[in-house]
Amino acid sequence: MKLLKFFILVVYGCQLLISFSSHADLLISPTRVSFDERQRVAKVIVINNGDEYRTYRLSWQEKTAKPEGGYITHPSDQISPTALSSMVRMSPSQVRLAPGERQIVKLALRKPKNLADKEYRSHLLFQALPNEDKSKSTKMGIKINMILSYSIPVILRQGAIQPQVSIEAIELVKNEQNNALLVSLARKGNYSAFGKVDAFYKANNASEEIKVSMLSDYSIYAEVPLAKLTLNFFEKNVISGAGKLRIVYSGLREYQGVIFAEKTVNLNANSVGLLN
Repeated sequence: MKLLKFFILVVYGCQLLISFSSHADLLISPTRVSFDERQRVAKVIVINNGDEYRTYRLSWQEKTAKPEGGYITHPSDQISPTALSSMVRMSPSQVRLAPGERQIVKLALRKPKNLADKEYRSHLLFQALPNEDKSKSTKMGIKINMILSYSIPVILRQGAIQPQVSIEAIELVKNEQNNALLVSLARKGNYSAFGKVDAFYKANNASEEIKVSMLSDYSIYAEVPLAKLTLNFFEKNVISGAGKLRIVYSGLREYQGVIFAEKTVNLNANSVGLLN
């Protein structure tokens, strides 16, 4: 029985190791593509960062964003009215790369006439296909063959208008491993927001505020009216006393220079005491 448990643990450990290293073998840049009304072509660079030949298959996925982060993937036969996949042609749709080799994947946008003003999105899926096993060995063993994948959002902002975002609530929470902030962000309009969230703290007896948390590349998609974000502090006891906490959600890339939302709250001795 002990031998069986040990065997199961070894196999599980190997699966985790293979999954981790295989994800590291695939490098994609950029990890988000956004078309505007004038852009017609985008490029994505795929790099095999591993030590053996790999084949990557490209396809489309339709996903719905969840308020707390992550996605729900739609069945292949369920197409959203805001899907972008039917308007974009990729070339090539499959690549085989030597170790260290890179490939440019071109995305060509073909918009239909009289396209309604709103945001369209699909996710470009990269699947690393298993290599052919040419081993002639007849020894008993276990062969783990997994198809690993990674996807990036591809977005068209037709008639883009800057979304309206507000910070509805900020809550201090204490986790087992780290203290954190729970931030609720409300979004209005037909377009997503994209940027970074910074948290700053200024103690009542301090002359300057300090940055205590940050999250970059944060999106609030058009289907999410109220997003729930968890921000972990850089240090567990970085908030040491009463003062002010300031949260800023600012834009990146096409929204560079935009301040979507900003809010400052007062911290009293009771709220800080919950963290220490």
